[in-house]
Amino acid sequence: MKYNLNLFGYGVECQLTFSNDKMHMEIAEEDQLSLKAYLLRVLVRYGYEPKANDTLENLVQHAIEFEKGMNGHLSEPKLKLPYEFQPEIKEKLIEAAELQGMSATQLLIRLIERKYQSIVGEEE
Repeated sequence: MKYNLNLFGYGVECQLTFSNDKMHMEIAEEDQLSLKAYLLRVLVRYGYEPKANDTLENLVQHAIEFEKGMNGHLSEPKLKLPYEFQPEIKEKLIEAAELQGMSATQLLIRLIERKYQSIVGEEE
């Protein structure tokens, strides 16, 4: 069964399976890469300096530590985009973002990250 999981302010779709009364969760590799990029960007805001050898497990552990020590949840940095969109494109972006429960800027950043990952992944 599919489930949308919110990890540290980042929504990720996962697949829940059950076997022998035990639950297992799988997250697509693309979503794991996006989560890692998100944590590398967000943890800096909370005082963590990323290292070249940071693993997703490492970053998740740091995110858990930060969230436990604060009132609330980690959140993605808010950016003001330095350029304007055509009104109809802006409306579509805002509508798509609202449907996913995020800001238009967050959606745009996520789309750019996914495209970047697909291009970088193809080159490697």
